[in-house]
Amino acid sequence: MKSPEQPISTETPRRLPELLAPARDLACLQAAVNAGCDAVYLGVEGLNMRQAATNFPLEELGHAANVCRAAGIRLYLVVNTIVFRRELGWAREVLERATGLTDAIICWDPAIISLCRDLGHAIHISTQASVANPRTAAFYRDLGADRIVPARECTLEEVVAIREEAGVEVEVFAHGAMCVNYSGRCFLSQDVFNKSGNRGECLQPCRREYRITDVEDGDSYILGQDYVMSAQDVCTLPFLEELVQAGVDALKIEGRNRNPEYVDTVVRCYRRALDAYAADELDAALKERLVGELSTVFNREFSSGFYHGRPIASFARSRGNQATHRKEYVGRVTNYYSRLGVVEVEVQSNTFPVGAELMIQGSTTGVLYFQPREIRRDGEPIPEATRGVVTIELGQKVREGDKVYLRVPREGKRAGE
Repeated sequence: MKSPEQPISTETPRRLPELLAPARDLACLQAAVNAGCDAVYLGVEGLNMRQAATNFPLEELGHAANVCRAAGIRLYLVVNTIVFRRELGWAREVLERATGLTDAIICWDPAIISLCRDLGHAIHISTQASVANPRTAAFYRDLGADRIVPARECTLEEVVAIREEAGVEVEVFAHGAMCVNYSGRCFLSQDVFNKSGNRGECLQPCRREYRITDVEDGDSYILGQDYVMSAQDVCTLPFLEELVQAGVDALKIEGRNRNPEYVDTVVRCYRRALDAYAADELDAALKERLVGELSTVFNREFSSGFYHGRPIASFARSRGNQATHRKEYVGRVTNYYSRLGVVEVEVQSNTFPVGAELMIQGSTTGVLYFQPREIRRDGEPIPEATRGVVTIELGQKVREGDKVYLRVPREGKRAGE
């Protein structure tokens, strides 16, 4: 007897936003790819808001594009500073070189928008444009923009209104540093150091302790306990499903100044959360565990940013790095024996025992964590790797010249604190 046919599911698969990762160099790019991002954004030397970051030489843009194409992910180029007349020639050269290599240009200066239109680039409007309402979003849409990155001060309700009323994609910051000033339009670094934040050169004087002095009697006080100008990092993982259900098109991780392990950890955590949401498995326990992992890398403590309102007094109070773990340099990879699955490491600095948590970084390798079950020197097992050459079993390929680090907890810090 023929068995009854299974009913056809009419449930629509859960739509996930694009997960967009930062990259300051090839190692960060590879880390982002390995961790599961959908797209990468990067800058080349000049014309972007992270001048202090390493950035990519223009001649490496083609290689970066090849890495992204091979992984099936998109590549966006950031050209989002104010552009002076003397820089227009360089801007055209950059955008011409990017033609056919990148999927969109993140910008906001009308000169760059005009050049993008001339050259046929897709246009994503940077948060530097301070788009905070649907009418402004529609203005940029009519100039040819496919996507808007709203002002970071927008609530989730306002982001949704921009998307729906302007009929344009929206990309929001899901994780990373926040600025105490509106959309980063701060002049403090310019006034103090002659380094303009609006040219990507900010030296972040807002993150420091300050002494205030009563001009009448000379009494002074240290403003160091609350750090009233130092904003906490935004972390949307605790309410990630709200952003997904609101229909945002892309979740952006801030951090083009950050190192490869930061990119690896943050992208992996958000990838895990998004995939769990798609499988209806994103629960409070998983969120708590992932936030604990996020706290192991650079952070200034976490807040919900402006998505649920504008809690100015409560979100600006953190000084410096609050990561629960740090890395200590060990040495470098001198060989990898693929047939044996063994890495050879020259230990130059910190020693480590069997079972220690190690991290290998490289421009092709990205970031790799592992714990050696056995360490050998001259073919004999040893309990601890001291200075010199040692070999360790490792199933994943690494490359000569990759750097090796020991990963250890910071004193007084615990994951998830």
